[in-house]
Amino acid sequence: PGWLLSHEGRQHRDALLHRGRRRLFGLLERPALPPALATATVAYKLFVSGRSGVGKTALVAVLAGAAVPRAHHETLGTRGPRRRRCRPAPLPRHPPPSRAGIQATSVYWAAKLRAGRPVLFRLDLWD
Repeated sequence: PGWLLSHEGRQHRDALLHRGRRRLFGLLERPALPPALATATVAYKLFVSGRSGVGKTALVAVLAGAAVPRAHHETLGTRGPRRRRCRPAPLPRHPPPSRAGIQATSVYWAAKLRAGRPVLFRLDLWD
């Protein structure tokens, strides 16, 4: 935590924040750092899985700095195998984008390892 409060760390941190809150990035976006602060980016993909209603989406929202959903909405398209019906139920034409299938969120964290240059960690959280 001490490095993020230094002058060098604040410059990296400011590239990740928007109005004092963590900025949300899409899968194809990345923070814009000045050329003098260019750092290596280490990417990890994390797939968050578990039973329904245990807080997977809330965990991803907290890590991304987004608002935690107040009401529980099951993410569509992620249930396990179902018993086969004679006739499949009709699907809605346009499911709400916030609940449609697996959601991906990119989170960036700047860190300086013990001996070396700062590193930008990119976590692609799949929920």
